[in-house]
Amino acid sequence: MKLIKLLSLLLILDTISITAQPYPGGMELMFKSNYRDTTVTGMTLVQALNSVESIYYIDTNTDGKAEFQLSFGPKWYKPIDSNAERPKDGDNVTIKGAVVKNAINVNSILIVYEINGLKWRDPFNPFWNNVGMPGQMFNDSGGCMGYAWGGNNLQIQKVSLQGIAAVDETFFMAQYYLDENKDGNTDYYLNFGPIWYQPKSGAVRPKNGESISIVGGKIITSNGIPMILVYEINGKVWRDTNSFGNYFGGMWVNRNNASGVKIKNPFDDDDFIMINPGWNTGMGMGMMFSDSLFFRMLELNPQNIPNTKGNNAFCGFEIGIFNTGGTNGMWQNGNWGGRMNFGSLSKFQIHYDDMQLNAYDIDKNSIKAKYWDNGTNNWTNLSDAIIDRANKTVTFSSNIVSNYVILTGEKNITAVDKEQKILPDNYSLEQNYPNPFNPATTISYTLPIAGSVTLKVFDITGKEVRMLANGYKVAGKYSVTFNASDLASGIYFYQIITSNFVETKKLILMK
Repeated sequence: MKLIKLLSLLLILDTISITAQPYPGGMELMFKSNYRDTTVTGMTLVQALNSVESIYYIDTNTDGKAEFQLSFGPKWYKPIDSNAERPKDGDNVTIKGAVVKNAINVNSILIVYEINGLKWRDPFNPFWNNVGMPGQMFNDSGGCMGYAWGGNNLQIQKVSLQGIAAVDETFFMAQYYLDENKDGNTDYYLNFGPIWYQPKSGAVRPKNGESISIVGGKIITSNGIPMILVYEINGKVWRDTNSFGNYFGGMWVNRNNASGVKIKNPFDDDDFIMINPGWNTGMGMGMMFSDSLFFRMLELNPQNIPNTKGNNAFCGFEIGIFNTGGTNGMWQNGNWGGRMNFGSLSKFQIHYDDMQLNAYDIDKNSIKAKYWDNGTNNWTNLSDAIIDRANKTVTFSSNIVSNYVILTGEKNITAVDKEQKILPDNYSLEQNYPNPFNPATTISYTLPIAGSVTLKVFDITGKEVRMLANGYKVAGKYSVTFNASDLASGIYFYQIITSNFVETKKLILMK
């Protein structure tokens, strides 16, 4: 975007007393900002930025002033499983969503989940698991609300694509799309896996508007937009093309298998269940006898798992076990949370990540593993679980396999208190020093919460001349040196953009 357009946008935002972007997002923002679910009713106030983009507000007490900025996502987002639409100026609406308080003391942002009873988005959707489609054998996504499905082969077509990345950061975790035709519309959904998955190749997720090339597996999904399981991005390996297998990580286990069968989480080989020989003896808990069972292990957000509130869950899994008739033994009598008793011990290993611990402020020394017991309708501690903090794994063995397993822990109160004492309270972008300068100057900025940051320098025509910062940064104060020895004397501008803060300042180069 040209600087003139940016300055025009800032002028509009200043007029309506708002310095936030149209939508915030990201794991750190959602959790470090203490979001809370709420429902509000009021009249919408719509501020047009241009012919296609607008900022939405809601006046909940009819005083003509906005109490919340409404976050509907990027301009191209629209729900694919409801008829919900963005409101018009002056509409009376009821909004269900999550409030995220701005750190710069302006309108709180209300991330929209529903509008007038119609679904807008599920912000915690574990989208990386959504590879099913209508008619898929044993699809269990119907009224059960589960994510597991059974043992048919996936129809995957390997493709190579180029285009522009489109990133929606309004969800709990950013969602990525590809605009292949460069016409402003999204043509493919890019499945990079959960945010805590990072490849060893050094490949990184794309930024909004970035030109990219993708090699991946194309799947036609139920939501109408093809999904690409990403194998490579810009020539770097993202996932091993064999890692998903024919069943997206799931496996059939025969009653007569003589050795253990390992069922993996498709996005982390360090998450698995080892089903050992003898599993078929003494089976119970409502599953009809079968020569073979299909096992699947999927990692979810803790918010996707029922009854996790109050447990400080930071990692969670759904386990599905299907017989040859397509029945999921974990959904007994149409209810979630079932379990099955096996005749031999199954070994479980769960891998967690520092990103998950940090997002939920969990003390790494207090980690526990729990499974859902539908007999007591409660979470049961796995007292024999072995916590390997060096490798960040939790292992345990049990003859009971439950629909849901979670990792929990105590809040890291000491770390939180310390952070609150030493971290800045607000965003800021300081005036560069010295100014005027020749040929170098220092630019400082502060972040009260962690998140994605870009810091750019533009010339007077709006052309970008330098990228000083671009990526994820923890909360704190930063300083960066801008060396302009290769630039001509004149007026320049520098701008910082975060998930909910934008500011531009002027600097002068005098040679």
